[in-house]
Formats: sequence, structure tokens, C-alpha cells
Amino acid sequence: MKNVFYHLILKPTFISVITALFFLYIAFAIIYKLFYPPKIGSAYNMVLEMLLIFSIVPLGLFIIDRLLVIKINNIKLTIIETILFGCIFLYYFMFVNPF
Repeated sequence: MKNVFYHLILKPTFISVITALFFLYIAFAIIYKLFYPPKIGSAYNMVLEMLLIFSIVPLGLFIIDRLLVIKINNIKLTIIETILFGCIFLYYFMFVNPF
């Protein structure tokens, strides 16, 4: 168990940081919803439920990332992840949805 926390905190990568920020955003949205409930007919509940349902994808990427950080150096893995996601975003903004 100590080994898991060591790799989680002392060896962060791009995906682990982005996933942590995503789940932190969801946690703040849930806490906000508890103190300020949305009005009847608001789409806020549906948006929060969709975020929770589709959080399986970042969680899966996070688990794969943590398994890879044990095998590969975390700096090399961060560079590979950044280049991979940069290429995906570049392709999306240039060809799929150009300005």
C-alpha cells in the first residue's frame, strides 16, 4: 500500500494531474449542489450526473497511467502523454472542429 501512495504523490504525470483536477471539480460541484440546490427544471442535475457517469474514462486512464508509471520513468511518460494528447487536440481543432 505504501508503494501505491509513493507512485501517486511523488511521481505525478500529466494524466494523473488532469484526472485529479477533474475529480476535484466534481467534488466541488457536488458540495456546491448540497448547499445551493438547483431550481426545479434546471439542467444542472443532469450535467452533474453525466460528469459522474463519464468519469469512468478518466478513471480508466488514471489506472493505466499508474500501472505504466511503475514500469516507465515518470518524466518520459509525462512527455509521451503530453505529445499524444497534444496531437489529439491539434487534430481535433484543425480538422474536426476548425475555427
